[in-house]
Amino acid sequence: MSETSTPYTPASTSTSVAGNESVSLADDIKKYDTAKLIDFLRGEKDLGLDDEDLEIIRKRKINGRAFLKTSKEEFERYGLEGGPATNLADFAKECKDKKLKAFSSYLSLSEVLAECGLDSDGIDSIPLFSPPTYEIQDSNKVFKRCMEEIFGRLRYGTFSRIVWRPCVMNMS
Repeated sequence: MSETSTPYTPASTSTSVAGNESVSLADDIKKYDTAKLIDFLRGEKDLGLDDEDLEIIRKRKINGRAFLKTSKEEFERYGLEGGPATNLADFAKECKDKKLKAFSSYLSLSEVLAECGLDSDGIDSIPLFSPPTYEIQDSNKVFKRCMEEIFGRLRYGTFSRIVWRPCVMNMS
């Protein structure tokens, strides 16, 4: 059987215990163009890449898919020094192996809550959002102007027909 007739099976996806597919970091990186790949690599500080190394990647037009297939020897042939070439080749291999875990891959609600630091079987333990409150003096001119605007719009019915922009006051 020839290689072209073999059906494609992605090696970078796996099936979790829950039956959901989880994707690897490589699946995301494959979609990167050269500029996005460089931005991603720039954020990985432990790779020790400098602007010169990233410029070589840009000049060679290495996108995400090519990056994942590039070996240490190929990086060196492109002009990267030994250290950065080794780091990039090792990092590409790590990216292929690293799975991105989504909440859908958990087995139960209690596991999701435990991941968020809440030890419970129900959603009742999730704290409600409480916005901060501020004391506003009645003598505040901005407050008075905002309230007059709101009451005027409510009184004349224009509140719902226009895009309303709330009054923003500096509370410091």
